[in-house]
Amino acid sequence: MTIYGRQVDGVWSFWQEGSSMDLDENDDEVWRGWSTDPVPELLVALPGQWWMMCPTEVHPEFVARLRGEYERCRAAEASRDTPFWHGRWMELLAEPSQEAWQEKGPS
Repeated sequence: MTIYGRQVDGVWSFWQEGSSMDLDENDDEVWRGWSTDPVPELLVALPGQWWMMCPTEVHPEFVARLRGEYERCRAAEASRDTPFWHGRWMELLAEPSQEAWQEKGPS
């Protein structure tokens, strides 16, 4: 699953796209693509318990907002053990430079 964002005339919209396995009419396994409707707020576009997922990248423009929300969600789950993906979140939610993102480019 990937969360996408697009800015048009200074207004952002965010949505999810992904694929999942399903059964067709013959009970054969098939992969089906899906997409959610765009929403104007990043946090609304996040799936439930998103902080429990293992991230791959975060655009620098949204690091501060996600870091605060990640910390809030993790504090609410303080009774749980620290999951293995916590280190990955900490790497991605460090303050990256816009130049490093532009040099690397999105995956």
